[in-house]
Amino acid sequence: MTLDPVDYAIISQALIAAAREMGVKLVRSAYSTVLREARDGSAALLDAAGATIAQAELIPMQLGTIGRVFQPCAALYPNETLEEGDFFIINDPYSGGQHLQDVFLFHPIFFRGKVLGFTASVAHHLDISGGDPGLNTAATDVYSEGLIIPPIKLNMARDWHGGAFQRLLRANVRVPHQTMGDFDAQIAANAIGAA
Repeated sequence: MTLDPVDYAIISQALIAAAREMGVKLVRSAYSTVLREARDGSAALLDAAGATIAQAELIPMQLGTIGRVFQPCAALYPNETLEEGDFFIINDPYSGGQHLQDVFLFHPIFFRGKVLGFTASVAHHLDISGGDPGLNTAATDVYSEGLIIPPIKLNMARDWHGGAFQRLLRANVRVPHQTMGDFDAQIAANAIGAA
C-alpha cells in the first residue's frame, strides 16, 4: 500500500496526537508527585510487532527501550492468543527495562477481532516493594530494590479490578492508594490510545 504525502502527514499527525493525549492522561491522572509533577513516565503507540510508531514528549529515555521490553511479552503471548481486556505488565531490568521502579503496561488494540497494535505506558513508581521505598541506594542486589515483575499477561476483569494480581501488588507496597492510582493512570492512558 502506498500513501501520498498528504495522507501520510494526516495519519502520522493523528497518531502523534493520540500518543500526546495518552501522555496528558497519564500525567493528569497520576497520584504520585514523581509522575504528576516530575512527569517521570511516557506513553506510546506500537505496531503489532512492537515497533514504536508514535510517542508522547515526556521522558524519551524510557521510550528508547519500549520495543525491547515489549519483545519478551510478545514471545510468551503471541497476538493470536490475546483477547479483549488482556494486557501485559513488566518491569524486569533483565528484559530491557531500566530499573524496577519503571513499570511498563502494554494493551492490545483490536480491530475486527485482530490485534492492530498496542498502547504502551511506562511510569516510575515511588514504591514497588523492596527494602526501602523509592530508589534504594543501599541495595546489595536487585531483590532489595523491589518486586521483579517478569512478562505477565493479565486480564482487566479477572486480575485487576480487585483481582488477584492487583491484591498482590497492593499488599506489597507501603502506600497502596498512591501506587494503585498511578497504575490506574497508566491503564487510563492506554485506554485513550486504544479508543
